[in-house]
Amino acid sequence: MQQNRNYATLATLWDEYAAMPRQLAWRAQTLAAWTTWRSALQTKLIARLGGLPTERPPLDSLVLETTELDDYRQEKVAFQSEPGIYTPCYVLTPRHVKPPYRPVIALHGHGMGGAAHVIGLTRGTTTQQAEIDHIAAHNYDYGRQLAQRGFMVFAMEQRGFGERMEPQPGMISGSELWQSSCRALAFNTLLLGKTLLGLRVWDVMRTIDYIHSRPEPMINGVGCVGLSGGGTTTLFAAAVEPRITVPILSGAFGSFRSSIMSTIHCDCNYVPGILQDAEMADIAALIAPRPLLIENGTEDPIFPVAETEAACREVAKAYALLGAPERFDQDIFVGGHQFSGKKAFDWFDQWLVES
Repeated sequence: MQQNRNYATLATLWDEYAAMPRQLAWRAQTLAAWTTWRSALQTKLIARLGGLPTERPPLDSLVLETTELDDYRQEKVAFQSEPGIYTPCYVLTPRHVKPPYRPVIALHGHGMGGAAHVIGLTRGTTTQQAEIDHIAAHNYDYGRQLAQRGFMVFAMEQRGFGERMEPQPGMISGSELWQSSCRALAFNTLLLGKTLLGLRVWDVMRTIDYIHSRPEPMINGVGCVGLSGGGTTTLFAAAVEPRITVPILSGAFGSFRSSIMSTIHCDCNYVPGILQDAEMADIAALIAPRPLLIENGTEDPIFPVAETEAACREVAKAYALLGAPERFDQDIFVGGHQFSGKKAFDWFDQWLVES
């Protein structure tokens, strides 16, 4: 008599997830307990990311080109992130505001356009119209919009995209617009005990070093915003880097279980062992009490909105414990996997100010 046999694995992994205690989940009931928990999770999170480089080489920054536009001056610069590795970055300096400037790091998500799309530029010739349509459909030029509203914008190129594309890139979908070299970078960093996400977090930290090296007068705080993969980098960077004083996550928040484990995601989203310690809400709680805005579309196919709202309720409890409930908000808008901006620009206006 033939007996039933279970040949599948995923269902058992989900059972393991449900039973996993999340050893560093946020459960603090007092300020003292929160401080202890925060230090422990930050330390473990950095380790899960593969650690951060210990050497901060000279920035050795240089201006590659300058373009004068009506609303802002657009520079393309490069600075040294790790020894021998340089990060390209667009710097948009607004014309119609007086310093000190309010700096915001604007991080792009997946796709061949990289930082160019965030400031409204296209990269290809045969793909130019498709890129224009892509930017419009996702409200992707939030870096340009921020500069037009008077913020000084730093649109850094994340590793694996745009000009930082490695040879033989792959595609997330069949469209050339979704080219990246995340697969080669993510898997090879894992073999070396690192993660691609950890290297991207490091580049954000070095971008802040670069911001502080600029001659322009600026306020002390630094904003950071990103859609999709840019939102993921913003989440992890803000969790471990206190110099990010006002982060905004777009289309990148919910739970690992409902999103990363349940839909097709890029290889760069996977942090080994993270679920033994924390869920997304725990990581976001590390940001408290700094002002944090999370936006998500009601029809986002890879970050289900119900899970975003549930995770936001958990994060709100951390802000309430710290006596700063007004410093956390969410923008649940009608739309898909795109940038909203309905609350984001006002959020930076409110909170990204001289302290």
